[in-house]
Amino acid sequence: MIKKSLYFTFTVLGLMAVACEPEKLERGKEMAVEAERHKVKRITEEDMEKQAVLAGDTIVGLIEGAFLQLAESQPKEQELFVAQPDKLPTVNSILQRYNATLQRQTFSSLAEAQKFFPEQVSLCGAKVPAAQAQLNVAQQTILYTKPLQIRRRNCASCDEPSLLDFSAQSLAQLRVFSALGKPEGYEAGQVRGVWLITFPRQKVIEQITLKTKASRRGRGGLFGGKPDSTKAK
Repeated sequence: MIKKSLYFTFTVLGLMAVACEPEKLERGKEMAVEAERHKVKRITEEDMEKQAVLAGDTIVGLIEGAFLQLAESQPKEQELFVAQPDKLPTVNSILQRYNATLQRQTFSSLAEAQKFFPEQVSLCGAKVPAAQAQLNVAQQTILYTKPLQIRRRNCASCDEPSLLDFSAQSLAQLRVFSALGKPEGYEAGQVRGVWLITFPRQKVIEQITLKTKASRRGRGGLFGGKPDSTKAK
């Protein structure tokens, strides 16, 4: 009788152990994944430059998208954004997150372009380098650079002027004529200058650590509410 009771007890305990085992294994996997997620990884120079390129491409993409919209609607109340694209709410949000500064520089010659892009670059757009970022150890900053090019407007059959100059400082200068329409016109893809964004190294490291992504969403879309010209100054 005692043997039967012991046998029954061990059998029940064995079944209970087997039943609990999958839960233990599953919990163990969760803990391993969580530990890996919180593991401090060494952030390399390449990691920082990649993050700066990612953020820079997002910022430039937002600005160029906004300029495409402005070129079609020509809203006078939004003209401030052409001269100061860093005031665009979505762009400003990302710049503040990184404590970064945005600039546009127009090239007057090929030699000036090659100061930023050492490899041979053609101002007519035949050979245009990709966006890049470089860490300046002495200044503890990362400089993002991307060629500022002449782009086509949204519509394929637009009347002249059919191109956009993203170096423009006003709505009137945003639309430009093509070389096909006027001798002094431009060509699509022509390099007009460079986008420059300076990121503090520490802020880039923070964003990598937090694994945050630059959001394209903002209150009121790309432009938010009407810009307050008094505050902007």
